[in-house]
Amino acid sequence: MTATAHPDRQAETLAQRAALLEQAKSADANSNGQSPSNPGDARVDLQLLRYRALRALRERGTDAAMAAIAGLDSADFTAGTVQDGTARGLMVRLEEVLSLCTPRPPTDDWVRQAGDDPHTVITTGKELRRKRDILVASDGARVRISRRSGCLLVDRRRGIHEEHCIQFEDQADVGCLDDFRPDDKQRPRLYSPAFLLPTYLHQGPIEDRLVLEGQLGRGQKGHPCKITLVGRKDEAGIRMTVWVLNRHLDHRLRIRFVGLSDGSYVSHRGTPGFEHVHAGGRTFLAATLLRACGRLRVGNDYLPTPAAQLLKPIEHSFGLGVVI
Repeated sequence: MTATAHPDRQAETLAQRAALLEQAKSADANSNGQSPSNPGDARVDLQLLRYRALRALRERGTDAAMAAIAGLDSADFTAGTVQDGTARGLMVRLEEVLSLCTPRPPTDDWVRQAGDDPHTVITTGKELRRKRDILVASDGARVRISRRSGCLLVDRRRGIHEEHCIQFEDQADVGCLDDFRPDDKQRPRLYSPAFLLPTYLHQGPIEDRLVLEGQLGRGQKGHPCKITLVGRKDEAGIRMTVWVLNRHLDHRLRIRFVGLSDGSYVSHRGTPGFEHVHAGGRTFLAATLLRACGRLRVGNDYLPTPAAQLLKPIEHSFGLGVVI
């Protein structure tokens, strides 16, 4: 499958995307705090699935799985610029690749069990909600959650001490799959994880683990969200998963890592659309969690892409100061 033969594209749209990427670089350099166009953050679900498939091939690949992925046009795929018919075909092919890989061992790579260790303390319910601040610590970095400082990240080895380090940014999108365009009539909405409710806290000699659940934003405009923070005692950083249920059309939800100018400090599992942003005297690294957009430009026309609205759960994994 070549780019020019892609059934849902015309050749000039791929050339158009190359031009948009160059425009995005120029806009990023002269943005003065404004979000630049970022064509690479569409179809997040497919990009995450592709990452899972390629990782499975590296770790547990078989000849049958390699044959199933052969011929995919990765350049057009990672652009996220495919109409729904082909998007479904790619999704089915990637799910087939995963199914053909050697099964993973039954152990969970993300959560380690502490067994009957008498030094492990598990806190839930009202007792947990009464805590004014909650600490999740690794062998190096640590995160403290409180209403006052939000998510406080401290990593003395790297010289980091940042209050409200984790934020979420939601912004309306009037562009197309090739080109994110914010709605100038609406300002981005910012959310803090400090307003999510702690539901589970595990503190022990092997790891600390905190689960926060609730909604980013209020009422019908909010996003159901679950965040898991893990600090392993044999690692120098904090692991984090972010689960979000998208219920809205034509918008982009990003996570901000405030004060982290070093992009290498944040590792991830296939998350697209990273940008360095300078605004309000602060620097942050922004990563696209989801981008809901129902339009694909082909030549001078716009084709509807309802599946690209991503009305479903999306999960991302990050490492702060640790490679995951």
